[in-house]
Amino acid sequence: MMAILAYHKVDNKFELGLTNVRPEMFARQVFALKENGIELSASPERANASRDAVYLTFDDGYDCFYRNVVPVLISSGATATVFVISDYIGRENKWDIRLSRIPFVHMNVAQLREIASLGFQVGSHSRSHRDLTRLDRESVDDELRNSKAELEDLLGREINEVSFPFGRYDSTVVGMAKDAGYEKLYGLGSSATAGVFERVPVYKIDTPGSVMRKAEMKRYEIMKSDFIHSFAGISALISIRHKQRKSAQNEEKRA
Repeated sequence: MMAILAYHKVDNKFELGLTNVRPEMFARQVFALKENGIELSASPERANASRDAVYLTFDDGYDCFYRNVVPVLISSGATATVFVISDYIGRENKWDIRLSRIPFVHMNVAQLREIASLGFQVGSHSRSHRDLTRLDRESVDDELRNSKAELEDLLGREINEVSFPFGRYDSTVVGMAKDAGYEKLYGLGSSATAGVFERVPVYKIDTPGSVMRKAEMKRYEIMKSDFIHSFAGISALISIRHKQRKSAQNEEKRA
């Protein structure tokens, strides 16, 4: 078995967090995988079953995917799946905790349609990137169903894949995602429940060598990624409190 790898940003912008991989490093990682005979255009099922195939996924749908990822993958004869936050198409990532205060912009409609026409898969990353495990059922349904509908209307094709924000989900969220019509569900980290694909995150600190080891599911690299990803719950909580503060400020302005 080989890995399903999960990226976020691939950009030269400065950021204090660990989810932004430099474009030059991403190109080196892709080259290393290809040089070692690893297939990059596999399905998630093939990546789970094969010893020579990895599946590349990208969360959030930033425009750096269009600028810095697509050209590298096309030149390598590969594709990937990108998961889009439907309420933020063409907008800055105001949903995120920006430690460096430098905004990142999400792909716009034209860019999404172009990458879809080039053979890249587009999936949902919810409407607004909230921790679905902390929402009531009505809100979870809205995040999942309406994101799916909006993306299908925009691209004119079925959207049947979803990546859960922060990689967080529970049995209720999984059941509601399936009820909404999603066929492929993705978490983050190596501990996935039945019916959810596990993915190994790639971080700023990763080298071509460590990405190869992640692709091969080497125990040390998986443990390291799982440890870093364990802080996602804290990020989700901070994000919720940030949104609550913003909402309270807006209410005060309207009062």
